[in-house]
Amino acid sequence: MLTIYGGSTYNATKVLFTAEELGVPYDYVHLNFVAGEHKSPAHLARHPLGKIPAIEHNGNYLFESASLCRYLANISDKRLYSADALAAAQIDQMVDMICHHVGRWLAVYFYQEIVMMKYYNKGPDEKAIAEAKGFLEQQLPFLEKTLSTQQFLCGNEITLADTIALPYFHALEATSLKFDVYPAIQRWYSEAKARPAFQRALAKMPA
Repeated sequence: MLTIYGGSTYNATKVLFTAEELGVPYDYVHLNFVAGEHKSPAHLARHPLGKIPAIEHNGNYLFESASLCRYLANISDKRLYSADALAAAQIDQMVDMICHHVGRWLAVYFYQEIVMMKYYNKGPDEKAIAEAKGFLEQQLPFLEKTLSTQQFLCGNEITLADTIALPYFHALEATSLKFDVYPAIQRWYSEAKARPAFQRALAKMPA
């Protein structure tokens, strides 16, 4: 049996969305950050840094959200992924682009404008926001160009790149960052977030 351990973050949403798209049966355990459940001895056995998400599958623990999504695809006949080496590499490079570049800077807005206020009662660091804005202005045009000629990030079929990218953008709804100048990204986001699998993933989490 597969168990996903998560919390109300985009990283956990990636794994839930992927599992729902794949139709993988799983149990979901929601950890309470305020109560420190992610730092409990039980969870530290699942993730050595006490972070989420993590999974337990057949007695084995795994962590790191993109790796978990790839694992779920690999145990599901490589759906959302590919058995072809080149196609898999193209999906991997888009996942890396999202996680290490675009997603990194989107996460700054989420952390500075949501997390800092909710958990630390502090306003955002405007220098950090300005830095993120500068990098996103360089990187988002690449996604805009990509999505202007195809439905999804790696073609006209949904892949891991989309299930991993979408939660970053969804988390940004409550921030000051807008995508008005990126109509193709807006189209992709609107269509992807309406997918039943994504709505089922969100329903697993408290607001």
